[in-house]
Amino acid sequence: MAVPYRILRRVLRLRRDRFLFLSDSHLGFEGNMRFVRDELLLRMPGAEVVGVFKPSLNAPRPLRDVLRLPWLLATSGTIVVDDFYPIIYPLPIRRGARLVQIWHAAGAFKQVGHSRAGLPGGPVPGSDIHRNYTHVPVSSESVRKDYAEAFGIDVARVQALGVPRTDVFFDTDYVERTRRRVRSELGVSEDERLVLYAPTFRGNGQLSARSEGSADWGAIADSLGAGFRVAVRQHPFAAASAPPLPPHVLDGSTADMNDLLMATDVLVTDYSSSIFEFALLRRPIVLFVPDLTEYAGSRSFYRPFSAYATGPVVEDPSELVDALRDATVDPAALTAFLEEFCGALDGRSTQRIVDRMLLSDSTRVDVDEETVAPGSVEPTRVDGLMGLRVLAAHLTRIALSAVYAPLKLLPVQRKVVMISREHPTVPDDFTDLAASLIRQDPDVRVVMLVRMVPPGVIRKIRYAAHLLHQLYHVATARVVVVDTYAIVASVLRHRDELTVIQMWHALGAFKKFGLSILGREEGRDQRLARAMRMHAGYDIVLTSGEDCRPAFAEAFGAPLERVRVAPLPRVDRLRDPEARARTRERILEALPHLAGRRIAVFAPTFRLDGTVAVDVRALSDALEAVGIHTVVKLHPLMHADFGPEVDTGGGFSTQEMLAIADLFITDYSSALYEAAVLDIPTYFLAPDLETYLESRDFYLDYRRDLPGPIVRTVDELTTAVAADAASTEDARRFADRWVQAPVHSAAGATPCADAIATMVLETMR
Repeated sequence: MAVPYRILRRVLRLRRDRFLFLSDSHLGFEGNMRFVRDELLLRMPGAEVVGVFKPSLNAPRPLRDVLRLPWLLATSGTIVVDDFYPIIYPLPIRRGARLVQIWHAAGAFKQVGHSRAGLPGGPVPGSDIHRNYTHVPVSSESVRKDYAEAFGIDVARVQALGVPRTDVFFDTDYVERTRRRVRSELGVSEDERLVLYAPTFRGNGQLSARSEGSADWGAIADSLGAGFRVAVRQHPFAAASAPPLPPHVLDGSTADMNDLLMATDVLVTDYSSSIFEFALLRRPIVLFVPDLTEYAGSRSFYRPFSAYATGPVVEDPSELVDALRDATVDPAALTAFLEEFCGALDGRSTQRIVDRMLLSDSTRVDVDEETVAPGSVEPTRVDGLMGLRVLAAHLTRIALSAVYAPLKLLPVQRKVVMISREHPTVPDDFTDLAASLIRQDPDVRVVMLVRMVPPGVIRKIRYAAHLLHQLYHVATARVVVVDTYAIVASVLRHRDELTVIQMWHALGAFKKFGLSILGREEGRDQRLARAMRMHAGYDIVLTSGEDCRPAFAEAFGAPLERVRVAPLPRVDRLRDPEARARTRERILEALPHLAGRRIAVFAPTFRLDGTVAVDVRALSDALEAVGIHTVVKLHPLMHADFGPEVDTGGGFSTQEMLAIADLFITDYSSALYEAAVLDIPTYFLAPDLETYLESRDFYLDYRRDLPGPIVRTVDELTTAVAADAASTEDARRFADRWVQAPVHSAAGATPCADAIATMVLETMR
């Protein structure tokens, strides 16, 4: 399985509309999977949903599934599992794909996974099981750390979004209808009290599971007498080993567990997670645990066992009858229980999980995206053997032009093509511009071609194939929008009716780039730049402010009249208070340790050698001493391990982190413009300023134009921060000069995206 998967993931395109559901515990879409599938198809009718199931781990896998699984795993944008699924754990999940674990149980009861490493039935310490999940929804904030421990993953991947199959417990009409139906099917009248015994299995897992048989449920049913009915439902893993039931004890194994709980008046269980769902009905639960001491010693729990008791705890079978007759709910215990374990259960779990963990942007946009892990892509700067490289560049131009010429004979479509090799995933600027284009003109087609240039000869050959794909779309488009240098935009000679727009990926004009730094240490070689027609052929260049226009004209070698003031669509998100509030909520939901703290975001610029010029740990410690918690956000092409003491903010971007930032720290990152738009006080920590001036230089006056103090050492920075040397007023003045955005008339408005979309559509008339 692993070998064909690793081959196929390198040669096949990722299908973002393909959702693969996998289980080795049941046949078909059951439980959480059924709810998620139904909601997904409701929200995205065109989604391709594929299920591959078998009833148990030891059941043979059909040959058809053996053959198709590597292909499905390699091409599915989202993979969903709901239990232990061993064949997937050795596989590296593709960048841009998601492996979502919608665990079949709610709450955090008996320990599982890596929480039991080294124990009987637990994984070997260091095992790779569970560790590649990218998203895990859970039932409450308080159990996130338990699931992170169980799965051996960062807690940021675990979010308190709920449990899909619990949604129906909040539909009172559905609960009542189901109660009547199931009781009728079981032959239980409305005036009878239905007792359900639903224990978990004994043993170390699915393959060694056995039933628990300490109580005589036939005798208990006799003792309870008239007015009571007893049903037994063994755990599916243990059903085969359970003894037959007496004739007057009902068999609950054929009913859906959710439905059976709704029909039940009193639940009897031991260590089953069914207590969490049943608690939502606010009905009595009796915990029957004849082997509590033994079970706790061999399996253990995430909380003291008393934390799970909202009613009586019975260890002696002879006490069961009285406990069942008198079973009631302890309101205080139930309230505490629900807050601890079910805080995210509110009837909308499925919707949140599908929205946040399964669905991408749903606008009608074609996306061709190949992502590469941050840090694995090398800059395209070259040295040595320059003559050969220049020759290769000329040959590339000739080959591309030869292929492009006949493609220009194809009919032109009402199509806008967006190309990026700057980002590992589709950038928000593209997403928001596409949405605005479609709102203004539903007939326009938007195609996104997002793929970074990878390292290695073989992968670059694949990128060459991607260039051919770009050629077709550019040849048949009316407008091409790029956010960095794009080979097909600048190298080729296009039809007169094609408009090429450069929507540069950074706000403002800070450090020099493009043609401004050819031949410098941080720039490209002049000979290669000429051979590849670097930044040639732009009809329109967008920039964020009037004072940026001369810099952008110089950087792109464009006449000043082609440079237009139109800030990036991301400014809309930054200036929308509701969008910021939602982002802040998502961050604090995923990273609750940031709540209530004063936050500094430190974002150093990208350097070709991948280094950070500051001791990040010392910076974090120094700011912590003055009451400020530091979150370090590196450029996507940089990677470093600063150790567990340094907070890197999980998977959130620098722009997202600014939603919770109280101050911003950088050396030379253009993210200072985003911080300024948000009126965030900014500090500049530049220990190597003179060296950087020589190698890169700036468009603005670094010493006079910046909206905050410039310091050389961590100690100087700490002193400046403690004195509040930077202000929101300075940030606002800086933004007013360099980011001249249209007025935002209302929350949810997108004037920046709309202005660019209008400009694009005008060129198509």
